[in-house]
Amino acid sequence: MYAVVEVGGRQYRVSPGDEIYVEKLEAEAGSELRLPVLLVSDNDGVQVGRPHVNGREISAQVLGEEKGDKLIVFKYKPKKRYRKKAGHRQTYTKLKIIG
Repeated sequence: MYAVVEVGGRQYRVSPGDEIYVEKLEAEAGSELRLPVLLVSDNDGVQVGRPHVNGREISAQVLGEEKGDKLIVFKYKPKKRYRKKAGHRQTYTKLKIIG
């Protein structure tokens, strides 16, 4: 069984027990979220929502926040002595899919 859920404007394919990283959410660690379902595939077949499947939600537990890998942003213009270097680390929320 799997489902496609929407979190923060993005779609994720999940199954019970999966752990996913999503954009930072304003939720405390240990709390539970209800995620809207766009598509469900189980023994009964595939149900596609328009845009959401009626009566279906997936619950997920918030495990905490983590930072992703550092990305280097380097801007450069040749022959103009212009160089700019910056780093960025995105914050993610880790979710465990309960079902």
